[in-house]
Amino acid sequence: MVSLEKLENWPSPKNTRIMLITGIILVIIILPIMSYFFTISKFPVSFVESQLSFSGEVLKQHYAVMLAGNGLAAYRTAQILDYVYMLSYGTIYFCLALMIARRFDTTSRWRQSGHYIAIAGILAACFDAIENVFILATLTDPLDFPNSWAIAHSCFALAKFIDMFIVIGWLIVAFVQCTRCSA
Repeated sequence: MVSLEKLENWPSPKNTRIMLITGIILVIIILPIMSYFFTISKFPVSFVESQLSFSGEVLKQHYAVMLAGNGLAAYRTAQILDYVYMLSYGTIYFCLALMIARRFDTTSRWRQSGHYIAIAGILAACFDAIENVFILATLTDPLDFPNSWAIAHSCFALAKFIDMFIVIGWLIVAFVQCTRCSA
């Protein structure tokens, strides 16, 4: 198993707090802007349904709806803005995992697993970034892109969601555990 000892004291607790606050501020700023562009794009289904369609034909149908309503440019803009959102939530997951892990004893499995969860938080954002590369690629020819791009897009979306589920689950359980231990 890979050692992540460096995360014991890097980034420093002060820098970890600064990064967390920065990530939260970025989310507060970017989420409404990104949501606005998704809304005006008139994307016809929920994001989860779209991201996990595993079908180029289904995605082309969604794009056709947006093309008819002149919403494709807004959708593209939202996908580009999503990179700022990824940076912010990846930072938040990373910092929260480190902050919670550091509350446990240095030899604790909770502390050690927290270091891996911190990296997993960044990995979720990386999966999301790769997913968006495929989305942006499909938008270069929205009605005739290779169907394999939609499948790849959905695979990275699924990996992102699984990773996020693990990270958020660990954050909740570890937080409850560390508050019980310190009480």
